[in-house]
Amino acid sequence: MLSAYVSAGLPPGEFWGLSLWEYNAQMRGAHDRLEREQDGRAWLAWHIEALHRQERLMSLAEMTGRTETHGAPQSDEDLQSMFDLLATAWGARTD
Repeated sequence: MLSAYVSAGLPPGEFWGLSLWEYNAQMRGAHDRLEREQDGRAWLAWHIEALHRQERLMSLAEMTGRTETHGAPQSDEDLQSMFDLLATAWGARTD
């Protein structure tokens, strides 16, 4: 049991103080973590190969579905009024 516990990436010093229920819970958690990590690696490998086969590489924004639009810059007056409102809400003095 100790070798399985350590193989799961758990600290061997904590093993001897565990009840069977705690051991089981930690081993199930370690199993789930290792499974998620493997799924992530498989997802990454699949996407690397899929992108490798593309004739044209899409932009990062296209691939992630995120738009890179930014609103108009805020004026100095707008920023100052927001800072003043925050300072007042937090009880700071706005001299």
